[in-house]
Amino acid sequence: LETEGYEVVGYSWGANLRLDVSSDLAVFDERVRRGRNEGFTIRELSSDDLAIVGEVEFANVNDYPQSAATHHEMPTLENLVGMIHAGVRFWGVFLEGRLVAVTSLERKGKRWNTKFTSVLAEYRGRGLGAAVKAASISTLFNEGVRWFSTGGAASNEASLGANRTLGYVLEPTWRTYSIAHHQKRRNFPC
Repeated sequence: LETEGYEVVGYSWGANLRLDVSSDLAVFDERVRRGRNEGFTIRELSSDDLAIVGEVEFANVNDYPQSAATHHEMPTLENLVGMIHAGVRFWGVFLEGRLVAVTSLERKGKRWNTKFTSVLAEYRGRGLGAAVKAASISTLFNEGVRWFSTGGAASNEASLGANRTLGYVLEPTWRTYSIAHHQKRRNFPC
């Protein structure tokens, strides 16, 4: 494609975490423990928490990478209610009653896929994204789930790092190509 005049306009990645019944959950438990040792509360959220999930998403909406390959739509309260009614589950990190990080996962057949993970700017770099994801993985693992997936923009190094810390393996990665006179975008695995 590149020799035909196409140029790369975006890079994105997918990642999978496959566990088995004998998998050691110590890495996940340690991530949650670190957060709790710093005074954070980490728990699964309920429908009563959806308004504050919306507040975190609103605060972070401009921080999500936007490219030809990836985008994040700001969920409304109605979207969030619809998600929870459709079986999407949420976990959050609180400090003194304030939600500072959230992740959401939805079932896709045998795997659970992360829809989004969001950490308020002033709490980033403290491992809270990894901690909230670790809590969700531990909970779902104890319910029998063994396959987790996620993905994002290659430019979101924090998300990529948090997922690698938890043992996610990149598979696959994509390049998005565009050519001016065709105005077509095509995704290809790499």
